[in-house]
Amino acid sequence: MSSTFFGLEIAMRSLRAHQRALDVTGHNVANANTPGFTRQRAVLATTEPFPMPAYNRPLTTGQLGTGVTVESILRVRDAFLDTQIRKESLSLGEWEAVEGALQQMEVIFNEPSEAGLSSVMGDFWDGWQEFSKNPESLVTRASLREQSVTLSDAIKHIYTQLDELRSNLDGNVEIKVDQINTIARQIRDMNEQIIKIESTGDNANDLRDKRDLLLDELSKIINFTAVESDKGGVVIYIHGKPLVSDTDITELTTQANPLNNGLLDVVWSDDLSLVQIEKGNLKGILNARDNYIPHYMNELDSLTSTLITEVNNLHNVGFALDGATTGLDFFTGTGAADIAVNPVFSDLTLIAASQGGEAGDGLNALSIGQIKDALTMSGNTATFGDFYKSVIATLGVESQEATRLVANEKLLVEQLTNRREAVSGVSLDEEVINMLKYQRGYEAASRMVTVMDEMLDRLINGTGHVGR
Repeated sequence: MSSTFFGLEIAMRSLRAHQRALDVTGHNVANANTPGFTRQRAVLATTEPFPMPAYNRPLTTGQLGTGVTVESILRVRDAFLDTQIRKESLSLGEWEAVEGALQQMEVIFNEPSEAGLSSVMGDFWDGWQEFSKNPESLVTRASLREQSVTLSDAIKHIYTQLDELRSNLDGNVEIKVDQINTIARQIRDMNEQIIKIESTGDNANDLRDKRDLLLDELSKIINFTAVESDKGGVVIYIHGKPLVSDTDITELTTQANPLNNGLLDVVWSDDLSLVQIEKGNLKGILNARDNYIPHYMNELDSLTSTLITEVNNLHNVGFALDGATTGLDFFTGTGAADIAVNPVFSDLTLIAASQGGEAGDGLNALSIGQIKDALTMSGNTATFGDFYKSVIATLGVESQEATRLVANEKLLVEQLTNRREAVSGVSLDEEVINMLKYQRGYEAASRMVTVMDEMLDRLINGTGHVGR
C-alpha cells in the first residue's frame, strides 16, 4: 500500500506543478499587451529521489523519482539588449531636444519669406536708394523712416524670440530635473519592495519589470550606470556618484548661475556640486540653451551692431534738408536687443541725404544705400546679405543634421526593441502551445490519481474475503 500512496504523492506534485505552470502561462497571456512586461517561464525540475544515499538506506533496487516541482519562475530577458537600448535612447533623447530647438529657431527666423529679415533688410537698402533720387520729398523720407522702423523692429523681435526660447529651455531644465527625481524615488520604492520579497527566496518578476521600465524612461533623459546589488536592489550612478543606492536616494536640484545670465545649473542636492551630464534629453536641452541659441543670437547681434555702426558713420557726416544740421546718428542702441531709429527723425527733414548741404543732393543717401554691397562682415570678407544668408544656411544644415540623427537613432532603437520583444515579449501562439502542453500534463496526472484510486479500491474492497 505504501507504493500506492507514493504514487499518489507523485501525482499530486504533478498536478500542483502543472497547475502552477498553467497559472504562469495565463499571466503571460493576460499581459501580452502590457508595456514593459517580460514573459515568464515556469522552470520544472525533479524532486529529490528516494531513497537518498546513506548507510541506513532501505534495501531497494536503485532510486525512485518522487515527482516534479516548479523550481522557479524566471523572466526571459536579455540584459545586453537592455543596455544597448538605453545607450541608444540617450543619443535619441539628446538629438530630439536639439532638433526641437533648431526647428523652433527656423520658425523664428522664418526664412525664406516676405516677412523674413532678409526681405525686410532688402527693403531698407532699396529705401535709401529711392531716397537718394528724390531727397527733398517728405513722402520718400517718411517711407524710408517706416522701412527703417520695420527693420529695427524685425531684428528686435527675432532677438527677443530667441531669448524667450532660451528661457523656455531653461524652464525645461527644471522640469527634467523634477522628472529625474520622481523616477529615482519610484525606483527606490521598487528596490525596497524587491529586496523584501526576494529576501524570502521568491522572484519579484513583475516589480522588476516595472523597475526596468523606469530605467528605460530615465535612460532617455540622463546618462547613468545601473548595477544590481547583492540584495536585489539597483544602484544608479551618474558619473560615479549614486543617485539611487538600494533604498537611499540623493536628489538633483537646480540653482541660478550668475556667470551664465542667471540660467539654471543642475547640481546635487547634498553638496550643490555640478552634475556631470554627458548625454540624454537634458544634455540636449542644455546644449541648445547654452550653445546653439546663443550662437545665433550673437550672429544676429554682430550683424546688427555692424549695421548700426556703418549707417551711423555715414549719416553723421551728411546734412539734413536745411543744409546745416549734421552729426546725427540714424540708429540708437548697440545691438540686436536695443536697435531703434533715432526718435529725432520724427522730424523727417533731419534725415541726412546730402553730402554737402546743397538742395537736391542725395549722395549721402546713395552712399548709405551702397553699404548693402560693401564687404563689412566676417572680417571685411562678406556683405550683410551674404553674412545673413550664411547664418540661415548654417541653421538649416544643423537642423537637417539633427533630424537625420533623430531618424537614425529612432530606427536603431526600434530595431533593438524588436529584438528584445522577440526574446522577452509574449507570443500568444507559443503560450497556447504551452497551455495545451501543461493541460495534457495535468490531465495525465489526474488519470494517474484515478488509477491509484482504483488500485486502492481493489486492495481494500476486493481482497481479504476468502471464498468469494
